[in-house]
Amino acid sequence: MKKLISLLLALMMVLSLATVAFAAGETGSITINGISEDTTYEIYKLMDLESFSKGAAYSYKVNSEWNAFFTTGAGKDYVTFDTANYVTWVASEDDTTVAAFAQKALDYAKTNGIAPVKSSKNTGEFVITGTSGKFSNLELGWYLVDSTAGALCGLTTTDADAVINAKNKVPTVDKQVQEDLTGMWGDVNTADIGQIVNFMSIIHVQSGAENYVLHDTMSDGLTFEHNTVSGRGVTEIKHVNSLGVETVLTEGSDYTVSTSCSDHSSCDFVVTFKADFVKTLKPNDRLLVYYNAMLNRYAVIEEDGNENKTQLEYGENHFTTEDKTTTYTFSIDIVKTDSSNKLIDGAKFKIYDAATDGNEVAVVPLLAADNSTPVLDANGNPMYRRARTDETGVEIEVKDGKVTVVGFDNGVYYLQETEAPAGYNKLTARQQFTIADANLDSVFTDGIYSTGSGVHVVNKTGTMLPETGATGTAMFIAFGMFVMLTTGVLLVTKKRMSMIEE
Repeated sequence: MKKLISLLLALMMVLSLATVAFAAGETGSITINGISEDTTYEIYKLMDLESFSKGAAYSYKVNSEWNAFFTTGAGKDYVTFDTANYVTWVASEDDTTVAAFAQKALDYAKTNGIAPVKSSKNTGEFVITGTSGKFSNLELGWYLVDSTAGALCGLTTTDADAVINAKNKVPTVDKQVQEDLTGMWGDVNTADIGQIVNFMSIIHVQSGAENYVLHDTMSDGLTFEHNTVSGRGVTEIKHVNSLGVETVLTEGSDYTVSTSCSDHSSCDFVVTFKADFVKTLKPNDRLLVYYNAMLNRYAVIEEDGNENKTQLEYGENHFTTEDKTTTYTFSIDIVKTDSSNKLIDGAKFKIYDAATDGNEVAVVPLLAADNSTPVLDANGNPMYRRARTDETGVEIEVKDGKVTVVGFDNGVYYLQETEAPAGYNKLTARQQFTIADANLDSVFTDGIYSTGSGVHVVNKTGTMLPETGATGTAMFIAFGMFVMLTTGVLLVTKKRMSMIEE
């Protein structure tokens, strides 16, 4: 072939242009620059080079192991044979055509059990110097080069030495989560317990796309459920080409989703892209995988948040670096005191999303994994959590002056007192509180509430009014008894004086 066959997927092949006469028994080499660590490189000999004038003319015949591929298989559409069985390339030499041919040749080799001529797995066959590796002592011919990274796949002629400059780019994955308050995508978001959180993994395609499998791992606070009827789980996957044209992929024909992760035990689900679809991918294409999960009752409250990790498997057991998002949720302490900030017991509350009317923000008791044992705070009091949409809310009862409620998104909320402690006046209006990327924790010093922490609700006692049998009446009775007693004493004294005078 007179023209250079190059630029297949992730590499650019460079051949020397000097003219060299063919010599019997001459051998060649293939050097690959920019090799990747932990990657296996292998070469297959498709054709024998019988003679050549370097950079001018080449005479090829098909390697016997590849006869069927070129005569009756996929390779017949790319070459012709003359009467002496010498090969001429007749297809286009553009990058897309050459890439398609090489991929078909690789598939043929793997399907028919054709072993590579040499492999970097075999000691001494691939000598590495710095970031380059070299196959030496090769019979002259036309070779197919492959790598387990799926990032190097190409054709080159050893006449006698060939060099492949690999761009050495591997696919990457970018994980994002949607903030429901703004609709924006990013690395973090906030959510309520019971809320469905939307995620997106973006696969950035590189040359040599092969065996793409997306692995996703969620923390215990996130529940994934792939259900095509309810629309939960993986909701949509799009292919976006380098021009920005979007195509929605079809589950079953373009990809499959599985929650069985035996091959990568830590994951919650895998998306496996079909081989025929992956072969159509071009460098700089993107795959957008949309899915969701529910923030559940086991969610971590603030602190490190609830992580969702994504990793792409590609080639032969190669994995990209993980990317992750974090979903945060928060808690509030409702503190009930008298006017001197002493804790009082017995109040009940509900939470709303508006100062008047609005919707109740339902809460339920926080239960342990057995669904019956209440989760207690540090003081031994029952805790509450945000309710799911399928749960009926209850009143929040304050024990020992404080109660903790977990699982709130950022936002403005309103606390309504539904029952005041005995002897105290009930609040006449809802009390506003705001969550902004932090828990509303309460602080106490020697049992006295510290101003500015938690959601503080103050109750005042009512005014004492006069009543029958009260202190005023008792005073009148006592005064009357005193008068009667004095009068009696005077009468007795007077009578005795009268008797003396007589």
